[in-house]
Amino acid sequence: MHPSQRQERILAELRIHGSLSATDFAAREGISAMTVRRDLGELAERGVLRRVHGGAVSVETYPTAGVPHRPAPRSAPGEPNNALFTLGLVVPDPGYYFPKIVAGVAERTDALGGRVVLGISQYDKALERQQIKRFMSSEIDGLLVTTTIADAFGTLELLGEATMPVVVVERAVTEAPSGAATLESVRSDHAAGAAIAIRHLADLGHRSVGVAMFDTPTSPQLQIGYDRAVRQLGLRTDAPVEVIDEMNAVGAATRRYVKRCLGAGTTAVFVHSDQYAVEFVKTVLEMGVAIPGDLSVVAYDDEVAAFAAVPLTAVAPPKHDVGRFAATMCFERLSTAAELGFARRHMTLAPTLSVRQSVRRMCDS
Repeated sequence: MHPSQRQERILAELRIHGSLSATDFAAREGISAMTVRRDLGELAERGVLRRVHGGAVSVETYPTAGVPHRPAPRSAPGEPNNALFTLGLVVPDPGYYFPKIVAGVAERTDALGGRVVLGISQYDKALERQQIKRFMSSEIDGLLVTTTIADAFGTLELLGEATMPVVVVERAVTEAPSGAATLESVRSDHAAGAAIAIRHLADLGHRSVGVAMFDTPTSPQLQIGYDRAVRQLGLRTDAPVEVIDEMNAVGAATRRYVKRCLGAGTTAVFVHSDQYAVEFVKTVLEMGVAIPGDLSVVAYDDEVAAFAAVPLTAVAPPKHDVGRFAATMCFERLSTAAELGFARRHMTLAPTLSVRQSVRRMCDS
């Protein structure tokens, strides 16, 4: 283990329990007590802990004060679970979009000496509540949840009853019911992501930019960002904007939409989701419409955009960082005593743009 990772785990254990035995920590991590004492000395010089006989104590929290769901001490070496703490994580889909969030949560939790237990809701609201109730009644120290829909007020009220720290992931909670007032959140700024896409196209000279998207929990925020960018940039407001029914003749709906774009003089389209964007490109090319010659395309999600028939310029939400920050936020709430508490946080992270072959300047031949 790298010294910085080792020292981070030392600080994590101090924040949870307030004290640390150098001998016990060395045995659990499989390193020498001398190495631990050297780390403790360096951290003490930085002022982030205080050395005592046999180990160290925290200078940040009071180990017996105020945290209603403080984790129990770690198990002895060799026992099945010797994690410092355990986070439950509920996501709708293990296969698309969320793997990077799960990886970010797992990476950060592991660095802090904890473990993650995963629950999948499969976009089923009843299963989602079942998973959440299971975690709330088990030996979980903190809970991270992505709800199946954007405004899952009933689920948010249920989460508000939790005695453990809860962070809502990739969903906004600022307009949630009063029963969910204790919840914190970390999410991608999807409205800003849409604006990044539209601004990029406007910078290339496109004045009429349409939108074709599946109806997902992300779509309303993308629509807000698109509308705002069109107004701010003075783009045409008559470009076709359409929600495509992903369950009903997607190819035919796409062809009708593309014909509308060409008839309206629209030269670029913003497409969500990434999976649909790949199908969108296939359909457009089959129609004999060139990308980017006749129509520039920017996708949103950047999961598979690079593998479209024409590699797609795409906006990527910071999924891995969303997971990392969610785990960090939950741990900080978990390890901070009540009298040292801080304001509830609702964090948004900015997406990024990857430019590929699916867009062109309007002045290009």
